[in-house]
Amino acid sequence: MDKRESSGVEHVSFVYSSTNRLLHWIRAVVITGLAITGFYIASPFLSSGESSDQLIYGEWVSWHVLLGFILISAGILRIFLFFFGKDSRSELSSLKDEFSLKSWILQLKSYFFIGELQKKGLYGPLQFLAYTVIMLLVVLSSLSGLILYVHIYHQGLAGLLYEPMRVVEVWMGGLATVRLIHHITMWGFLIFIPIHVYMVIWSAIRFKHAALDVMFTGYDYHLKKRGDEER
Repeated sequence: MDKRESSGVEHVSFVYSSTNRLLHWIRAVVITGLAITGFYIASPFLSSGESSDQLIYGEWVSWHVLLGFILISAGILRIFLFFFGKDSRSELSSLKDEFSLKSWILQLKSYFFIGELQKKGLYGPLQFLAYTVIMLLVVLSSLSGLILYVHIYHQGLAGLLYEPMRVVEVWMGGLATVRLIHHITMWGFLIFIPIHVYMVIWSAIRFKHAALDVMFTGYDYHLKKRGDEER
């Protein structure tokens, strides 16, 4: 008897490359760091009224800028891999479900314990939509962050980006609006993260698959139903 069959595993499939898994955890750590440093920059809670406060504030800003460029780099690479990476075929196949009313109905019914989730690609339509929104938040936070960056630093890379970012600043409605957008995108991340963690755990329990550890191993498995095991 096959070991997987004896352990109740129906089938195993490799779904995420090591690069995509690494990028997932890089973005998770970086976004957490950006949230912490960003809130401090908005409201310095370590202020003591001393002149050294400026040095502390500057250090937090430096870390925020560094993490921001890491997020930008990870975001660009992730978009590239979506179209041209090892996982691109299964990810792009999810677009078929995104524009299928039947797929939406099947996914929503499965969430209400009516039937099982069926996908043509790697993601269901609701999952694909959520991840698309998150990527748009990464793009918005990156662009708004770069605009704020060129208003603080004026040489080197900031000098090269100044004119292009000023154009984007006008498109976004001015510097005040850019700051608001930058702040809102962070709240978007903070709202998404607990929902994402909850849904991963819920999906692993509901659909009996490796939703929890797939981002560590790259492999997804589906457990046999109890009735199938008895047969």
